[in-house]
Amino acid sequence: MRRLILVCLGVSICSAQATSSNPTVVAAGFSNPFPLPVAPGQLLTLFVQPGSVTDPTVPLTDVSATFWNGSTDEGMPILEVAETTPSCSVSSNPGCPSLLAVTVQIPFDAPVSPLNSDIVLRPNALAVSVSGVKTSYVGAQAYADQVHIVTACDVLAKPSVPSGRGLPCPPMIVHSDGTAVSMSSPAVAGEELVAYATGLGQTNPALTTGQPASASKPAVSTFYTDFNYRANALATRPLPTAAVPLFAGSTQRFIGLYQINFVVPPPPVGTLPCAASGVIPQIANGVVSNLTVSFGSLYSFDGAGICVQPQPVLDPPAAR
Repeated sequence: MRRLILVCLGVSICSAQATSSNPTVVAAGFSNPFPLPVAPGQLLTLFVQPGSVTDPTVPLTDVSATFWNGSTDEGMPILEVAETTPSCSVSSNPGCPSLLAVTVQIPFDAPVSPLNSDIVLRPNALAVSVSGVKTSYVGAQAYADQVHIVTACDVLAKPSVPSGRGLPCPPMIVHSDGTAVSMSSPAVAGEELVAYATGLGQTNPALTTGQPASASKPAVSTFYTDFNYRANALATRPLPTAAVPLFAGSTQRFIGLYQINFVVPPPPVGTLPCAASGVIPQIANGVVSNLTVSFGSLYSFDGAGICVQPQPVLDPPAAR
């Protein structure tokens, strides 16, 4: 699992960053700016400007990370350190320096804030040390879960997690044989699929920070599902009266990776098929997904668009 890197390609880091002699955390995870909502056991990539470090490819042993739990500093396991460069309109822009992508795991014993509470009972913070020099702390607030469906834009060097094809930033949602659900390989009604995710929080029995899950253990939080058969729809928060997935919990042999197993409901009559793979760039308003499946708890939600094979239209019976 050392090679699983979660990166937030959607966060712009191209605003001018003054060169500093000390390392600086400039962005993190799937949100910006700080403070960051996090969950116990969540995988999070901190983007660090190395400062005066001449070689940005710093050995893993020269990088460490800590989580301030309100009373003491706790070390966070580091799964990967990699060099990355934000996308910029001008590659030579000095405001777009090479950064370190430092993937860490939030400790499972992080103090969790109450539901819908803006009161910080025990302020949390994150910091990274590069070659013995520590960044300033950045604010973080832990909640029971912060679900995020993993996509191809989040994950690099992930031979163990299949990638979809045809969709922009395809979600890591797979068939029972492990192949990706895609435009060329849509799901069918009644099929059981697996969505890979992060941020589902603690499980029962409990997981240990920095250790692979010994088995698939259910999450403590209860997650609900929402199925939206509209083309290219956005994620929606499921109602607490909605159905629960077949399983939501840890993925065996992985650190910080979860899975959500669910069954595809029948598409309504008239559901449009996804456009053929490879033709989307030439089609305005093309159908890149015809089902958006969302998962959520009382604390967080996320969703992803996938392709489902429409139900065949039956010919009306012949008149006699």
